[in-house]
Amino acid sequence: MDAKEYTFNLQIDNNQFSSILEDSNILLKVIQPNKLAQLKDFIFDILGNKDGSPEINNLKVSNFIFDKEKNKGSFRLKFDIDRRFCCSDMESCSNDYIDFNFHFENGDFNARGSYFDWTLTN
Repeated sequence: MDAKEYTFNLQIDNNQFSSILEDSNILLKVIQPNKLAQLKDFIFDILGNKDGSPEINNLKVSNFIFDKEKNKGSFRLKFDIDRRFCCSDMESCSNDYIDFNFHFENGDFNARGSYFDWTLTN
């Protein structure tokens, strides 16, 4: 399976961006709910194993870095993949992430990341 690319664009004013620099998880509050749903759908579609009806939850932003001179930066979006196997009444959870690179200038926040499902499928 190949890595798939995901991009999203936001309008963020300078005050919001300053807040994100202080607490990177504020970025998740700035992203519209429909864009977060699209991101979760993107991850779900790539998962090779759909057993247990995987759900993408507990999103967190970490490693947020911004170079003011180049107007570029990066961050890691961490998330859980929760599964519930109704026939056996079992649950499981795994963690994964997407590393994003972004460009921020004049209120335009453009991010691009790639996701690869590391689950072994024999």
